[in-house]
Amino acid sequence: MKLLAFFLSFFVLATQDLSSIRQNYISAATSEQGAEELYKSLEGVSDAGDNTMVGYKAASLTLKAKYEKGLLNKKSLFTQGAKLLEAVIKRDTDNYEVRLLRMSIQENAPKITGYNKDIEEDKKFLIKNYDSQKHDLKEFTKGFVARSALFTKEEKAVF
Repeated sequence: MKLLAFFLSFFVLATQDLSSIRQNYISAATSEQGAEELYKSLEGVSDAGDNTMVGYKAASLTLKAKYEKGLLNKKSLFTQGAKLLEAVIKRDTDNYEVRLLRMSIQENAPKITGYNKDIEEDKKFLIKNYDSQKHDLKEFTKGFVARSALFTKEEKAVF
């Protein structure tokens, strides 16, 4: 019974933690301080750990690159984050949230990075799999889609 209580409390804490990570991700896109806080909160996540958390760790690297000084530092951090994100997607291709993160990053990545090749694939994936997601992830997706220029008015209506 104690073991069951432990796992249930861990699940509740993990869910709450993911919720705050999502909110921090939104803040990180528009604030250097937010990007730094997101990065620090995920620094200890193992690259072989939970795929969704590793996806956020990868995203935090790309966002941190946005505020970095010097072109080489920016490029290094962005490339590190993009490679980590691609590794996560390769090992968990059906992870909806990580695909949403990739689309978000690719939409906002500078064209010079060339990191924009999977936008259409991810958009189709998100539209196709939206209905089977949990409520909190649906709400997070709706917020992204509402702000995104990648979706048509008709596609936005799906969400």
